[in-house]
Amino acid sequence: MGGLGSLGGCAEPLAEGTGADWNALARLLPGRVLRPGGVDFDDIATPWNLRWSDRPRPEGIVRAASAEDVRTAILWARDNGVPLVARSGGHSYAGYSTTDGLIIDVSTMTEIRYDPASERAFVNAGARNTHVYAALGEVDRTVTHGRCLGVGVAGLVLGGGVGFNMRRIGLTCDQLVETDIVTADGEILKCNASENADLFWAARGAGGGNFGIHTSFTFQTHAAPRLTVFNLVWRTRQEAVLRALLDVLHAAPNELGVKVSVTAKPVASAHAPEIAVNLLGQYAGTKAAFEELLTSVYQVARPDLRPGTEFIEEADYWPGQEKLSEPGHREFAYERSRYVMKPLSDTAIGVIFAHLRAWPETSVGAMWKGFLTGGAIRDVAPNATAFVHRRDWLLSGTEVNWTASDAPEQVKRSMTWMDGFHAAMRPYTSDECYQNFIDDGETDWRRAYYGENLERLVQIKRKHDPRNVFHYAQSVPLTI
Repeated sequence: MGGLGSLGGCAEPLAEGTGADWNALARLLPGRVLRPGGVDFDDIATPWNLRWSDRPRPEGIVRAASAEDVRTAILWARDNGVPLVARSGGHSYAGYSTTDGLIIDVSTMTEIRYDPASERAFVNAGARNTHVYAALGEVDRTVTHGRCLGVGVAGLVLGGGVGFNMRRIGLTCDQLVETDIVTADGEILKCNASENADLFWAARGAGGGNFGIHTSFTFQTHAAPRLTVFNLVWRTRQEAVLRALLDVLHAAPNELGVKVSVTAKPVASAHAPEIAVNLLGQYAGTKAAFEELLTSVYQVARPDLRPGTEFIEEADYWPGQEKLSEPGHREFAYERSRYVMKPLSDTAIGVIFAHLRAWPETSVGAMWKGFLTGGAIRDVAPNATAFVHRRDWLLSGTEVNWTASDAPEQVKRSMTWMDGFHAAMRPYTSDECYQNFIDDGETDWRRAYYGENLERLVQIKRKHDPRNVFHYAQSVPLTI
């Protein structure tokens, strides 16, 4: 479908939107344009990461219901010189899905259809993990999804897509077979292996908001297996437990998908945080087989298994996911990541525990975490898609959370501490980090996110968005 060329009737872009211009947009999209002071505006304008809630609010929000709505909004913003960003779930860690211009919000476009003949799922760009759970649960199929129910599928797949299925069936982007995108020229393009193949390549790992606004995705689904799901916590012999766990995970079968973490939580009337080791995830097999994998860990210490929140049990796939899921509510968060190429040494483990014990507390907590990678992720070459991170075995991250009740000085101390923690782990990690854990503190983010694929992404950017209509602080650049 070709572009309209111009919708605003403006020969020259304006420096900013005016009342008349916004009224024109409202006439083009009746009932779809929200302005400051309107019903639901503040709630929709607020980013998921409340760390960025003090940023300037947008001048307007378009709640798109179709690709045509998205097209209209893009062309209006382009012709009026109004900066724009796309938003689906709004979970950008660095707050890049907000702007002081126009947010094009696709979050009402949540339809999911399943075709039993092709075993493919057609997912509109506003769908979130909770919609995937409901739709694929009805047909007992799955893809690699997240466990935070409020996270948008669009952001997940466009940045690669980490989830507990990834070692068994690949990243979310590895199951993408087609996507529709609206470009800066107003074209609605179908992208797959044979049509607009360059954009299809980029859609699998470049991250959202770089080349246009995606309005739908088609995924090849997989049978949903019976699982053993678990949330195990060790509060004694933590360092020895982590050593044993990492040894097990490094040699684990592809059926195992986990997040291992070391958490620090404040304790009332205590001078030091409570430190615990947590293993959360799923195993596509029996409980007995899973526990056999953990034999060496159990020889160090048994997990606590406190009733209610800590468990190990067999379950059908989607009921098991409900056990593992979390709502994904708004929160204050600062997170950084690096990929790990070789087993973590005892010295690295010592760094993790030393820093967490020295955490300058907030009212919530801090952690080091590692998502087990490898497996089916490695079946795809680093340059076969835009997602370059295919040769590692662990995605390492550091995170600190707080609430509005924490004093600014206290928050600043914790963020400075976390930067130091991140730096202290650098000798044990690679230069690569995960683009979906987008990091405003990363200086060489172009290479960290894209590695050898950066040059090709820049070429695609020049071809499809030469005016840089889709840009933010860490978007794919026009030049290197």
